Amino acid sequence: GDRLGLTDPATGEPLPAALLQYDGRSLLEGLLRDLTAREWLYYKVFGEQLRTPVCIMTSAAKGNHGRISGLIARNDFFGRGENGFRLFEQPLVPVVTVKGGKWVVDTNKEMAVSLKPGGHGAIWKLMHDNGVFTWLGAKNRTGAVVRQITNPMAGTDTTILALSGVGATGNKAMGFASCERHLGAAEGVNVLTERGPDPVTGKYAYGVSNVEYTVLRERGISDEPVSPLSKEARFPANTNVLYVGLEHVRRALEKSPRGAFPGMLVNLSKPVTSDGTKGGRLETSMQNIADALEGFSERPGEKMRPEKWGDLPTFVVYSSRKRITSSAKKKRDPNKPASPENLAQTPDGSFLDLLRNAGDLLDACGVTHPAPEGGDVPSYLKNGPGFIFTCLPAFGPLWDVISQKMRGGVLHDRAEVRLECAELQWDDVTVDGSLLVTATAALGGVKENAYRATAASTNGSKTSPDSPSKKSLLTVFDDRACGRVRLRSVSVRNKGVDWSARGSEAWSATLHRLETCAIVVEGSGEFDACGVSLRGDVTYKVPPKTLLTLRPASKHGVGVVEMWYDLGEEPFPSWRWRYALGDGGRVEVSMETTSQDFLLNADAKGYDSLEALELVRATRGKEKEKENKPPPHGIEPGTKARKKAVSATRGKAVPIAPKKGIAPNLEKNKTPTSR
Repeated sequence: GDRLGLTDPATGEPLPAALLQYDGRSLLEGLLRDLTAREWLYYKVFGEQLRTPVCIMTSAAKGNHGRISGLIARNDFFGRGENGFRLFEQPLVPVVTVKGGKWVVDTNKEMAVSLKPGGHGAIWKLMHDNGVFTWLGAKNRTGAVVRQITNPMAGTDTTILALSGVGATGNKAMGFASCERHLGAAEGVNVLTERGPDPVTGKYAYGVSNVEYTVLRERGISDEPVSPLSKEARFPANTNVLYVGLEHVRRALEKSPRGAFPGMLVNLSKPVTSDGTKGGRLETSMQNIADALEGFSERPGEKMRPEKWGDLPTFVVYSSRKRITSSAKKKRDPNKPASPENLAQTPDGSFLDLLRNAGDLLDACGVTHPAPEGGDVPSYLKNGPGFIFTCLPAFGPLWDVISQKMRGGVLHDRAEVRLECAELQWDDVTVDGSLLVTATAALGGVKENAYRATAASTNGSKTSPDSPSKKSLLTVFDDRACGRVRLRSVSVRNKGVDWSARGSEAWSATLHRLETCAIVVEGSGEFDACGVSLRGDVTYKVPPKTLLTLRPASKHGVGVVEMWYDLGEEPFPSWRWRYALGDGGRVEVSMETTSQDFLLNADAKGYDSLEALELVRATRGKEKEKENKPPPHGIEPGTKARKKAVSATRGKAVPIAPKKGIAPNLEKNKTPTSR
């Protein structure tokens, strides 16, 4: 977090980049939300919940390890359980100057040299030495995806699924997610290397690898444009979004020093002392373990034919840059001109790329919207973006899935839309102002998970039988018990965000709202608005097991009529999205409704206020208490109770019991949403 200028507001101590509040939550939480979204997609398609183990390399610098461990514990392990994480520390190495190779002294300590992290290339040997490969193997994991904490963009659309799909199905050793690279950018390039012939075997070695920008010239690579006058470089960018075959990497560590200490270099281009003297430290690069994962030509003295390159243990996939990488690793200098170049690698620039992606997604959904910049980059920084659209990653995460749930509408200038709900239908919605939708149980429910606490329970240290027992909450996927929202032919108009308010900051979601339309669905509650206009500062809060419908008060759409319904004790939705694999592996989404769909059930009883519904519920509760009391002497047990039970359930649907291990079967009242 040095370049971000991130500090603890109470103590002034520097903070790790993982704690940066990006779009209203820490960067670490954002990456875990992306992971949960892919797990939810699997659950919706196959009916089974998977929990992916998470490994995090931290650092001892500035209390990084302790702060990240604390962040995870304070957030109840993000619903993944204490044993879902393994943390291990990156080593620190001394810093030297270019003048005589002198040690740089740490002025804050006595008799101490300055120590900095020795590069992310240490990750593989640390995983080996800390038993992380063994831990993952015990969980039957054969591959992994590697992301850097400062890149919130890698989970966009198909990027990670495509990367891991190619790697896992082809039993690959390593894969790179690559994209176009700006000419002269301070980032490595992906190349196909050819080495040899080997003096012993006579064979040539081939592989996809990385060359750091600091040694391009040393390796004989000129940083040239892909075509005359183009700003795009000839070689694509290394983004440090990787796939690794775990057993391949483990074997490479054990057989080659190139695997244990990949890509060693010393970058002496940055100031390391207060007087501006440049220097550096010995660093390694995690992506260069690819150099120990090469494939070989078939015969001595013969080179590999290009048609065989696809069979190599290493590979590369390509996508648009803004869908793979846009890092938030340094603070924007307000004294420099507001230009695209000065937005690079800043939270401001990264969030603008997030909105550009959102614009592409909205286009695919047929939703009209302003330009993300709101004009140009200076206007974006001064007046805020042209619009804000974010959604829970589990709403997709594939854009093709979202475009089947979300169709048509308009976002007006400076509109803000945040959809924190997975089971949501959007059909022809217009927003002029601010719309905030939140489902408190977006993915279902939780269950308690007991564990033994240690001083650093996420680092793999053994727990003592005498360690105090603690409980965390595990997220349990259940698309019967999650909140859901339907918005059809709805217009939202309010004053929205005050972009002139002091301290407003789009990328961190530090916003002052004059008015907003807020929809909060608790637990298994449901919200359904159709054909209505929602004006001004309004909040709709729906309790669990409750359905709220909004309908126009007249045929002209003037006014809104609220109706509140009881959904019953058991979690059983009135509708849900059904996922199925179609041609070519496409995820096809359709809506299924049940006999408990109150919009189709003429016998359903609605109430014009939540208070009226709660009164009825209270009355029913008292009746149940009477039914459960032992009968007086001389009265046949259950006689009156049975009559009252029949009366109390009249007009209510009976839930269909789900099949074991999969989501419940729903009646075949389908409304396909594929276009």
